[in-house]
Amino acid sequence: MTQKVKLVKPNEATGETAKIFDDIRKTKGANFLTPTWGFFALDIELLRHWWGLTKRLQMTEGSLPKPLLNSISLVCAAEVDCPRCINNHQTHLIEHFGMTADDVMEILDFENSTKVDDKTKAVLRFARKTAFNEPMGPEDFAELRKHGVSDVGVAEIVSMAMMESGMARHAVGVAQFEDGDQWPRDNLPSKVYAENVNS
Repeated sequence: MTQKVKLVKPNEATGETAKIFDDIRKTKGANFLTPTWGFFALDIELLRHWWGLTKRLQMTEGSLPKPLLNSISLVCAAEVDCPRCINNHQTHLIEHFGMTADDVMEILDFENSTKVDDKTKAVLRFARKTAFNEPMGPEDFAELRKHGVSDVGVAEIVSMAMMESGMARHAVGVAQFEDGDQWPRDNLPSKVYAENVNS
């Protein structure tokens, strides 16, 4: 049997790794210190930069509202069909941004939703096309401008789409080769996530 990637568990973290793990707990909550961070913690530079980018896009004030940017994460997870990622982002939107379970379902089916506003649809569509190489034309960019999305906003959309589609692909492709089943359950978003920790 192939040796699995040994993640850096929370109780094994020292030095800067422990400080970053603590920052993740303080910023997002202990139940969001997921195995992904144990993977990046294999190299402190990777952990530092991945967490810095995640914190900036998910939790730090920027050009676009955080619930909107974090909805990109959910759309990317759904496109990749990553069960643990979908659950993570559903839980995050509900716990941190006051969305309901129904709101989250509307985001997942935003193209057909009568409740998701036009700006949100334009942003999510642009993000999905960016992340998954769908054909994109001037009309997509014009839709963002029509809804007042600035240059910084465009950079945020593209950054979130690239980051979250990549993280979802990591979970679907690589997590099965990690020892994520050994991750502390109190550092997981939910029971559903725990059941899909290696997929």
